[in-house]
Amino acid sequence: MEKKVYVQLLNEGTKVYRPVPAVEINDGIYEIKGFEIYNPDDENWEFPPGSQVLVKEQNLDGEIVLVAIKERSAI
Repeated sequence: MEKKVYVQLLNEGTKVYRPVPAVEINDGIYEIKGFEIYNPDDENWEFPPGSQVLVKEQNLDGEIVLVAIKERSAI
């Protein structure tokens, strides 16, 4: 089932997150989707589409969301 995962945008001058579609492939491990919205010339995602990431619930602007925190190969 597809869910929304927040991926940090790099080189923005402040912490900014992009909500992107992702699919859970294991407990707490998601594969980032969003190939159709990813433009590396416009945004530098910390984890590009196709990455498998560990997610953690975090409070962003008063809302509890899933945030990608680490690439699976680094877990």
